[in-house]
Amino acid sequence: MENNMTAKLKSFILTALLFALVSGIRAQKDSNGDTAAKKPRGETAFKEKWYLSALEGEWYLLPAPDNDTAGRIPEIRFDTQQSRFSGTTGCNRVSGSFRITDSSLHFGDKMIMTRMFCPGVNETAFLQNLLRIDGYQFKKGWLILTRKGLEVSRWSRKKPQPEKPGTA
Repeated sequence: MENNMTAKLKSFILTALLFALVSGIRAQKDSNGDTAAKKPRGETAFKEKWYLSALEGEWYLLPAPDNDTAGRIPEIRFDTQQSRFSGTTGCNRVSGSFRITDSSLHFGDKMIMTRMFCPGVNETAFLQNLLRIDGYQFKKGWLILTRKGLEVSRWSRKKPQPEKPGTA
């Protein structure tokens, strides 16, 4: 019986030592940042992703020339949590995906679009410009979409009012 008790005690001690060893390795791994780096870091994580909250929501194209939009203003809505966008070309609805970092923005080439006939709307140029975008800037409340650092289009949070005939 004493042998049985000694074997159980040894087994218990070995199990406790093994548990302590595994716990120590896990704690050391967390302190080295291996798994801690995957966890949000509060305010620091927010500051690193400031551009997501700045981009989120609806934007309207400025200026929207009548020959491109037939008087209807293209709009785009960014859902940064899903990395999806939706909006209009000035006529047809369009949606798709996008990728963004603190300095780059790329629209996915697999866009979904309705196919209404839109006389006077240059949708092909509008969509090609979206696909060429590789960056962005925020200036004075505008979202400026860029290609190789050059402005391609300018967007506002406020919907522009179309000019009335004779007021230009």
